Amino acid sequence: MPLRVMLRNVWALVRLTRPVFLLGGVALYGLGTAMAAFQGVSIRLDWLALGQVMVTAIQLFAQYANEYFDAEGDALNTRRTWFSGGSGVLGTGALARPVARRAMRIAAVCGAAAIVATATQSPATAALGALCMLGAWAYSAPPLSLMGSGLGELSASLIVAFLTPLTAISLHGGRLDAGMAAALAGLVLLHWAMLLAFSLPDRASDMAVGKRTLVVRIGATRAAAAHAVLIGAALALFAALGLTWSPARYVWIAFPVAVWQAGIVIWNAQRHDAGAHAITTGAVGLFVLASAALLLGFVVI
Repeated sequence: MPLRVMLRNVWALVRLTRPVFLLGGVALYGLGTAMAAFQGVSIRLDWLALGQVMVTAIQLFAQYANEYFDAEGDALNTRRTWFSGGSGVLGTGALARPVARRAMRIAAVCGAAAIVATATQSPATAALGALCMLGAWAYSAPPLSLMGSGLGELSASLIVAFLTPLTAISLHGGRLDAGMAAALAGLVLLHWAMLLAFSLPDRASDMAVGKRTLVVRIGATRAAAAHAVLIGAALALFAALGLTWSPARYVWIAFPVAVWQAGIVIWNAQRHDAGAHAITTGAVGLFVLASAALLLGFVVI
């Protein structure tokens, strides 16, 4: 195989993998580790690495599965952004669809091996990993295919924003207290809002292939309103937490971005504007900023 073709295939595989999303798994697992350390438990580097391997392997499994099972819709998407619409690799023919299936299977084997290894240290954490892996499969694959059921956004948000940090807390022997549970619930709401923003540019292609996401089911205008309600609920939760729970004291930093994000999504939905990059980038920025501000509350005394 010529070197140029080999490099092109490697780059296509990197695009299929979407490394920027893997950083989210690292950050949320790190947030859970900071939560455990805040409780005074000992953080072991070998356990920390093992848990991260498990989280990343499951995340890769989820991403490859989504690319494989959603290839038809992604191929029709003309409003793909950096964060929505899939990688576009399979739809353009840069890689054959079976490549995603093989990558999915390899990631599944790695994830299962990591779960088994984790079980030797913490059976409860291994159970969380298995639950996440089953959820990742159910999200994309038949017969459930939650991504087209209207429940996919919520199920993905629970796995990413709640179970991922909880994995780190559990692995190190920490406990999920009321403050941490409420903070993670706030992140779940913001992540759910983020996925609604991601689904808005994909609405036409999803409808074309019969993928009935929540945005397809309720329409763009109602989805924009739901997006704003989720953000508002998260802000109210974080504001209440900040009054009595010190780790939430910096989350107010994200409030101006939250107001802007809610407003621009409603504005775009009402005018059928093509600002897909703005609403998806803003959604990611809001979730990242809120997560970083929450992490700051745990590491800065």
